[in-house]
Amino acid sequence: MQAVVRAVVLAVALAGCVGAAAQHERLADEAYAERRFAEALVEYRLAMSAGRPSADLRVKAGAAALHAGELPAAAQEFVALGTEGGESRLQEAADGLVLVANAAIQVGDHQALAAALDGLQSVAPHRALGTFAQQLAGSMGSQPRTPEELAVLTYAAAAASDARTLDSLVYVYGVALRRLGRCEDASVAFESLLRRERDLGLTRGARDGLVLCALQIGRRALDEGQPSLAEDWFSRAATRGGDTPGARAAYIGLGDVRFALGDLMGAIEAYEQARAGLLPGDSMYAIASGRLNVMARPEFE
Repeated sequence: MQAVVRAVVLAVALAGCVGAAAQHERLADEAYAERRFAEALVEYRLAMSAGRPSADLRVKAGAAALHAGELPAAAQEFVALGTEGGESRLQEAADGLVLVANAAIQVGDHQALAAALDGLQSVAPHRALGTFAQQLAGSMGSQPRTPEELAVLTYAAAAASDARTLDSLVYVYGVALRRLGRCEDASVAFESLLRRERDLGLTRGARDGLVLCALQIGRRALDEGQPSLAEDWFSRAATRGGDTPGARAAYIGLGDVRFALGDLMGAIEAYEQARAGLLPGDSMYAIASGRLNVMARPEFE
């Protein structure tokens, strides 16, 4: 008897959920028809929360989100359509994601574009993803600062039509990685540009970016008690930096490493290299001289 009661209660509850879902969907349809898209999206979400969303409900919610300017939400619904709706809905999901990508480009929404591109990669990898990414990547300049923008650059670089475009995107990608604190990854990008040396400006920028990253990684390794790793990175900065302040800073770092290892002659040599050719008023000259003066104390003789 108790089992029968539980079954009846469950059936009533389910009927109530279905009824609530249908009511919210009806209100959403009315709002959508009257172009009250934000209100329609709220009602579609309520309908979906009341039961398992159908593919048709996903389409409606995605379209409402798109028209309401909620582009990441629209991408989410079309991705869900593609993954839940089966083979018959893949094309529809892909078309919706293309609309989201185009809308994201129009308003410069990197987060939404990254979501749309990731969705297309999963439901329709044959689509020309790089076309969208390159349009938005071209408006970034050298200022990308978020993981979403990195994703856009990755797609854009993969679809680069020529070597110059590829190198430009790789450089911006390296700069973005450095700004996000991912210097190890940025160094790989900068090194690839230095090996190719196709564009003087990009080569110079890549050199400067690599030196900055190498100094940062080297100093961090030294502070964390990893002198061998620090020496590798300082040596890379010194080699790539040429006669630049970055290279001189790298020699200071090498001197600090050798001093920490007890190699006093090696430290002196590195500090002398750091200040070679500079005048006493130069800040780098002062830093190197300060290190050498410390080593000249009796306790180090």
